[in-house]
Amino acid sequence: MTRVLRGLGPRARAALVAGLVALAVYANAPRNRWALDDVGIVLQNPAAHSVPAAWAARFSPYWPVEQGHPAGLYRPAVILSYAVDWTLADGAPWWFHLHNVVLHALATGLVVLVATAWLPVPAALAAGLVFAVHPVHVEAVANVVGRAELLAALGLLLAVLAFRSYRGADSRAARVGWGAATVAAVLLALFSKEHAVVAVAVLALDAWLARSAARRWGGGLLAVILGCTVAWLVLWQTIAAPYVEGVIAPTLRHLSFGQRLATMLPVYLEVLRLLAWPLRLAYDYNPQVIPQRTELTVVAALGALVAGAVVALGLLSRRRAPAVAFGILMAAVSYAPTSNLLFASGTVLGERALYLPALAPALAAAWLLASAWGGRWRRIALVGLGALLAVYSVRTVTRTPFWMDGPTVLIESVVAHPENYRTRRQLARQRAMRGDSLGALTDYLVAGELFDRDASVATESAALALAMGRRRVALREARRAVALEPGEPAATSALVNAYLAVGWTDSALTAARAAIDHRPRDVTLAALYVELHQWLVSPEWQQGLARARLEWLNGRRAAAVAALNSAVASLEWDTQVDQVCPELQTVRAVGDTEATEWEQHLEGALRRADVACGPD
Repeated sequence: MTRVLRGLGPRARAALVAGLVALAVYANAPRNRWALDDVGIVLQNPAAHSVPAAWAARFSPYWPVEQGHPAGLYRPAVILSYAVDWTLADGAPWWFHLHNVVLHALATGLVVLVATAWLPVPAALAAGLVFAVHPVHVEAVANVVGRAELLAALGLLLAVLAFRSYRGADSRAARVGWGAATVAAVLLALFSKEHAVVAVAVLALDAWLARSAARRWGGGLLAVILGCTVAWLVLWQTIAAPYVEGVIAPTLRHLSFGQRLATMLPVYLEVLRLLAWPLRLAYDYNPQVIPQRTELTVVAALGALVAGAVVALGLLSRRRAPAVAFGILMAAVSYAPTSNLLFASGTVLGERALYLPALAPALAAAWLLASAWGGRWRRIALVGLGALLAVYSVRTVTRTPFWMDGPTVLIESVVAHPENYRTRRQLARQRAMRGDSLGALTDYLVAGELFDRDASVATESAALALAMGRRRVALREARRAVALEPGEPAATSALVNAYLAVGWTDSALTAARAAIDHRPRDVTLAALYVELHQWLVSPEWQQGLARARLEWLNGRRAAAVAALNSAVASLEWDTQVDQVCPELQTVRAVGDTEATEWEQHLEGALRRADVACGPD
């Protein structure tokens, strides 16, 4: 090893040392197994089990659609890496974890190389060491699905280094080569995680901080990368965007922009704490770990003030401390897509999203060391850095087993944060799977008390209560779910079943019809309506109209028209118009406008049956 180190240059030696420390601090990670999303994304995902399957799924969402929650994510590079791992190790989880650790070590080495643009090698090494052992990285490294963060970070850091070489290249051939390398690195990041959409801003930031007469600005290549980003956005819009609405964090769902700010501004204080002193960690920051706030508070104002001051410090440090400026502004840019400032995302706060933002404390600590290196504060700076690395390392090593497997994460989370409603819901699901229905229902109800704005908790508790014969509890929870998410199919189904259980058939029909009014083109609701009429043995014309809607929504137009004509023809002479017209209105709503083909079929059937119902 000594000979190898001597054969390398100072920058390479520092990068290698930092990478080895990263490997050492996560030496216990390969003992972990599958935890939480690992199961759905890797263990139960056929696309992650072979390279041909991963390639065939290259235009598919990250979450398998057949699992019911594709989640609006598109990460084919990550799925391909899982497929390679599965092929090499026959699905052994230790190999996947080892791969993550190696990727973290590579990213750590790149941090050292990036930092040497502004810092002497010893200080750059210090930045790499802080980054290597920072406890906020544990979720990204020790949980298999954290690989998306690792690959995206690796791509962005490689892009920064390649872009620097492109801007300093002397020959056209070198510029073409480094330009292609930059684009390839950006594409790796983009196809690994969505927040790499900020790649152009990251490269422009680095060029702005390091610009000199010896280097060109690189505007042409930035334009190419911007074009690649736009093309990726179009691809993402086609493949994953239709599923985005369903992944907004329940804490932020249905909040106005002002209310979202009231909730998120205090979170930025927690982000800064995690970056500076991450000894208290949590895998989930849903209420009441971080509460939902709908009005601006003093804490929110403080969060805005502190976050703004940190960004201002980054801007003001450009000349005297470009390393600090890069760390702070890189953190701000890379965190922006998941900050819930511009738009609501699927998480209020996730530690894995802070993987790249951890550059801020790493480079700040390195700059402080470099500033004190030649003065009387050198020894104090070294002792302080050593103490920080020791504390961080111990916390990282002790935190890694938290991600051993799903039950471990759940138990440890409930113990550490009993106020988290989401862990209570997960505990309820586990108890229900083991047959402990009473315990599961209790946990569901506790989760609903802790945070009463998540319709899925109410829906699941209603279904369980109904299965247990607790009809009144089921009805109360189902009503709460529908009030939170009008027209949501699962909530509607729970309410309809609860009404049927207590014998309120008219209320069941009204609830189903109201859901259709909210989502007239929802196939699941249309099928529910057909089943409801069949169960109630409704008149033939009602069942026929419901079938006509469903057939039309499923694209079976001939069958839909036949069902419509049959239903209208079966109307009895004494059928009241006030009974017929509400049903016809649900049928009419299938069309987009009155001039659609469906509307023409409907009007023709009504004329033949001599029934008059207006469009409203």
